[in-house]
Amino acid sequence: MPLQPRSWPEPVPEVARAIRAMYRGKRQPPLPVRVRDELGELFADAQFAGAFGAEGEPGWSPGRLA
Repeated sequence: MPLQPRSWPEPVPEVARAIRAMYRGKRQPPLPVRVRDELGELFADAQFAGAFGAEGEPGWSPGRLA
């Protein structure tokens, strides 16, 4: 099961602005938004590429699963 390392996609700018506007000063944004903003890409796929085989279906990103 191979792993094709990819960086985390950036959120769509319109969606990011809408989320910030919805939660501005009222309450904390949802947990996934806070994790993305505070931690960013914690585990890069390239760090785990050696643990995957070279054949088969593509593997799931360990960083995103974590």
